[in-house]
Amino acid sequence: MIRLRDITKRFGDIVAVDDVNLSVPAGRIHGVLGRSGAGKSTLLRTVNLLERPDRGTVEVDGVDLTRLDHDALRHARSRIGMVFQHFRLLHNRTVAANVALPLKLHGTPRNLRATRVRELLELVGLPDKADAYPSRLSGGQRQRVAIARALASGPEVLLSDEATSALDPQTTIDILDLLVKLRAELGLTILLITHELDVVTRICDSASIMTDGAVTESGPVADLLATPGSQLGSQAFRLPDEGVSLDPRTGLEITFTGAAVGDPVVATLVNRFGLDVSITDAAVHTTTSGTVGRLRLRLPEGTDPVPAVEWLATNGYGVRRA
Repeated sequence: MIRLRDITKRFGDIVAVDDVNLSVPAGRIHGVLGRSGAGKSTLLRTVNLLERPDRGTVEVDGVDLTRLDHDALRHARSRIGMVFQHFRLLHNRTVAANVALPLKLHGTPRNLRATRVRELLELVGLPDKADAYPSRLSGGQRQRVAIARALASGPEVLLSDEATSALDPQTTIDILDLLVKLRAELGLTILLITHELDVVTRICDSASIMTDGAVTESGPVADLLATPGSQLGSQAFRLPDEGVSLDPRTGLEITFTGAAVGDPVVATLVNRFGLDVSITDAAVHTTTSGTVGRLRLRLPEGTDPVPAVEWLATNGYGVRRA
């Protein structure tokens, strides 16, 4: 559905997006994770050509947007909704008027606008807020209005520009669950950017890591988490005490997936291999395609872990000497 090829965008001497390739299949949720200044927002804005790339092509549903004239691009953009971090609602208009605005700009008759607005507010869980003004709504409610407005023209693609970063944790979960619901009910393809790891692990099928304008890692979320040494895995399973470092001669990191998360692996290492291990860190993440866990162990000095490492690898565990 979305395919970016060799996308580069400069602002003067600054390369904001550096030769990025990205593909998001129809009906999937893809997250782009990175710190502020990594180029995430600029990359997202190239998808609907709010930022025209200096080089590369942008395809949505097989159409290269970079080749379209003004009228054709305007029509193509109606199939791409966008949700912003700070809502961007008109505070002197009611909720219904905010949601109806894209329809009004596209010349939709008044009676059809009213019907569509009711449908959208029902969809996002705000059927009783049509006559309210944004100032009377909570942050989560305002974001729901912004999502309804983004869906007004019936887009196939939804872009989310840090849509949850201004919200509290529980409201963030509610909005993420709403996005999942909308994907299922409307068949949306969603591309979102975020600096929050939990957003990616909660709802994204796949993810990319951006650093200094470049994509440095990309793939299914569960696969990235399960890959020893991956950037996403390193962020997700970070040691809680940064002062603790494992000696590569005595440290062992084991990654579990699926049913193996519940296996008594420590007991096996102790009973079968006689390893007197201690646990230094453990975490589990549930993704859209399964559960991934990581366990970090410390072995006594002088221990030979090779037989245990070979057994773990043979039985499907990811293993890395820390």
